[in-house]
Amino acid sequence: MTGKNDQSHYHLKHRFFNRITRVSGISVLIFFLAACDSSRESAATVPPLRLVKVLEISEPVQYQYKEFPGVVDAVQKADLAFRVSGKLDTLRVKEGDIVAKDQLLAQLDDRDYRIQLNSREAEYKQVHADYLRARKLVDRGAISRSDFNKLQAQNSTAQANLATAKQTLGYTSLTAPFSGRIAKRYVENFEEISAMQPILLLQDTSSLTIKVNLPSSLMIKLHQDAQPEINAFFDTIPGQKFPLKPLEISTQADEATNTYQVTLSMEAVEGYNILPGMSVTVRGRRDIDKEREQGSFYLPAQAVLGDEQGRYVYLAIPAGEGLATVERRNVETGRLSQRGVQILSGVNAGEALIVAGMSKMYPGLEVRLSKESSL
Repeated sequence: MTGKNDQSHYHLKHRFFNRITRVSGISVLIFFLAACDSSRESAATVPPLRLVKVLEISEPVQYQYKEFPGVVDAVQKADLAFRVSGKLDTLRVKEGDIVAKDQLLAQLDDRDYRIQLNSREAEYKQVHADYLRARKLVDRGAISRSDFNKLQAQNSTAQANLATAKQTLGYTSLTAPFSGRIAKRYVENFEEISAMQPILLLQDTSSLTIKVNLPSSLMIKLHQDAQPEINAFFDTIPGQKFPLKPLEISTQADEATNTYQVTLSMEAVEGYNILPGMSVTVRGRRDIDKEREQGSFYLPAQAVLGDEQGRYVYLAIPAGEGLATVERRNVETGRLSQRGVQILSGVNAGEALIVAGMSKMYPGLEVRLSKESSL
């Protein structure tokens, strides 16, 4: 009887300890989960660093630029043509050839014109001989004055016809009116040519011209401002500029574009084959008034604040890995213009200016940088 009681007591005790162990495990698990939630809540209470937008302050403004597209042209150019018709007998040049002034370029078959010249010469000799005899006879009274006047008129006409025949024969030769380069040949040898039909395009590229179109707003200021520095830039010649000088300024606006054409001169460039028809960028640079602008910056108006201590800006002082510390910087301001507020002192080139959310900034605040562009 005693053995049975002991065995029952053992089972009751074993079940009690199992229940205690199970309850203890659940308590430990609940405690662990509560600790994790507590650590999460603790981490969530740490706010992330504020992201601020900054602009890099560039060097002080010293110049103003204006750029316009332009087209290169020759300082002289001409379509060369014969003044008479005929068969092209000789074509002495080809495209790209360099020619000198008065050099023979092409020749027509001149046989018909030489025959005509010979006829005019014979006619003139006969008429002129009659005129000379009549001049002696009229003084003696052997012929009337009216007959002499007729012979004198015939002599003048024959002389003019002879001069015309000589000139026409000369028109069968095509020579260069100036030194230059044969840019284009319009015909082939042995073709039948009409009078004034273009044969060759001659261009003088010893110097070049560049034509640009300016709007009326700039034309109004053209004579008010100091003469700007003007340069040409070519995409295929990076890093180089070529000085230009004003040559002609049109005072009549183009009806379609309402712009005024300005012609600029440019010296030929050694080592580069710059030819008429090429595209170019023309940049005009004007010095800004040095007394008012030299050494000053222009900052966005919304980034310049003020209080009882004066005008100031917020700068982001880099701390590495995209982080920065906010610094308040007092500044001396100048005039307000379309470019922003003029800053005479207080900031330096390369510093990061905070341009958004300034109301939430204060010195010593740690932030993350969002760099957009340069001023």
